[in-house]
Amino acid sequence: MGSISPTVKGIIAIMLTLLVVIIVIMVFVKSLFINDDTKPKKTGTITSTEYIPTQTTTTTTQEETKKKKTTVEEEDEDPYSSDGEAIGDITCTGAVYLHPEPSSKSENLATIPSGAVCKFYREENGWYYVDYNGRKGYAWKDFFSAPPTA
Repeated sequence: MGSISPTVKGIIAIMLTLLVVIIVIMVFVKSLFINDDTKPKKTGTITSTEYIPTQTTTTTTQEETKKKKTTVEEEDEDPYSSDGEAIGDITCTGAVYLHPEPSSKSENLATIPSGAVCKFYREENGWYYVDYNGRKGYAWKDFFSAPPTA
């Protein structure tokens, strides 16, 4: 039997080194893409279509009236609020989140249930700026009836 030549031994050594390097790289890349985050993710779609009617309350004290006026003034300072009056009313055709910005990555201010009527102000890149129960914000337009024309 013959012995293995030094050239073949060198090639085998290089191949084994490359194999080890490739395995290390694969393990590192895999760790970059594996997410162990098990918290539930918020999405812009609501699966419940149950209509929840709005509740109205009346207040009689002056202190509560002052608080309400302050709240209204703070809403007017909202950088995303609409100047002027609402164009008209639109109906929510499927439950959807109300956001402070025209992005599903922004926080959820409220859930607009299916069948709810909202005041419509404007459309912005596929988002409707609406007022639902005194809360103004953006909701994805696919969940509403056709907006009124100005």
